[in-house]
Amino acid sequence: MLALLIAVAAGWAWARRGSWPLTPAATGAAVFFLAVALVSAAWSVDPRLSFERAVALGLVLVAAGLLAAARAPERVATGLVAGAVLVALAGLVVLALDHRDAVSPASRQVPARYEGLGENPNTVPLLLALVLPMAVAGLLRSRGRMLTAATIAVLLPSVVASGSRGALVSAAAGSVLVGLLVLRDLRARAVAVAVVAAVAAVGAYVQSIPQPSAPPPAAAVRARAASPSPAPSTPPRYANADDLYPLEADVGAPLPGGGQPGVRRSFFGSSGRGAAWEGAIHQAAQRPLLGFGFGTEEHVFVDRYYYFVGSRPENAYIGLTLQLGLIGLVAFLGILAAVGVAGARALAGPQRTVAAAGLGVLAAGLVMAVVQSYPYAAGNIATLTLWSVLFLVPAALRKRLP
Repeated sequence: MLALLIAVAAGWAWARRGSWPLTPAATGAAVFFLAVALVSAAWSVDPRLSFERAVALGLVLVAAGLLAAARAPERVATGLVAGAVLVALAGLVVLALDHRDAVSPASRQVPARYEGLGENPNTVPLLLALVLPMAVAGLLRSRGRMLTAATIAVLLPSVVASGSRGALVSAAAGSVLVGLLVLRDLRARAVAVAVVAAVAAVGAYVQSIPQPSAPPPAAAVRARAASPSPAPSTPPRYANADDLYPLEADVGAPLPGGGQPGVRRSFFGSSGRGAAWEGAIHQAAQRPLLGFGFGTEEHVFVDRYYYFVGSRPENAYIGLTLQLGLIGLVAFLGILAAVGVAGARALAGPQRTVAAAGLGVLAAGLVMAVVQSYPYAAGNIATLTLWSVLFLVPAALRKRLP
């Protein structure tokens, strides 16, 4: 599908006689970042994996660049929003057909959460959070407001029902920035910020309503403990200690027999990410400049934390440092800085709305990267959308130049 997209985008850019849309600074930063990712195969703990994933990410960036080169930013943005709407609607279809597949059941730590078409409750909201600032930018325009409002009405409930706090905060941050950049009147800006803040607050309150499953009554626990256990037909020769006291959750857990403390999920809680981040930083310090190789984050990071469940530290900045060291992190931030500078310049041109929408997506993406490892994963549901929108920002600047 990625190869097909590149072919179609290349043909579209050629038919419209589009030139490469990125500024020299953005192009140089992107090339340097990809070069570091490719070369990291030389010192990677998994050379083949690093090379393959660097090539895959390179294809994503090429596809995003070709879409921007077609010089039709509003069409590309509309297509991305429409695709996200289809994903959200498909989740509702799954909910109607099979409730168990669409809703993650409650546990003693977390309540039931809507996941729709996603792999888990955080999958689809990651995409929708990046698209919502673009929808808000469309809502602030003078035409098509009813359709855009309907689009937001489809996307936002999926984010709230998922219980994804990072997606809600990211979407709010990007939408606030869009309102500040698109609107020129000071009063209108204040109203836009207040509306977004109110909607986000209501969403956060709704997310706090579902409660984790209650533990069994104490009387039932005592009765089960007092009931005699059936004698085994053959005495067990050994017990699997990893099943009783798993090593991947030993940091922060009580000693065996001490009872497992409950983990209560709250809106401002980190779900154990703080301990995972600290551990990942200590691992990254072993190779601070070059890292362990691009794409090896889930193979290098070791989850030994009782309060955290995940194969990655769930922080793109720490995860990238783990893979490519400080050099890779600086290169990645260099791309985002170049896009931000181009967007600030494009705000003075005729493509102000496109630039504002792109900067809103950039803000949402930066916030989301604090709690998710995604911008450099070619197979992630939101990666192609993120880079496609970001590359529209320099394209909006190029369009106003002679």
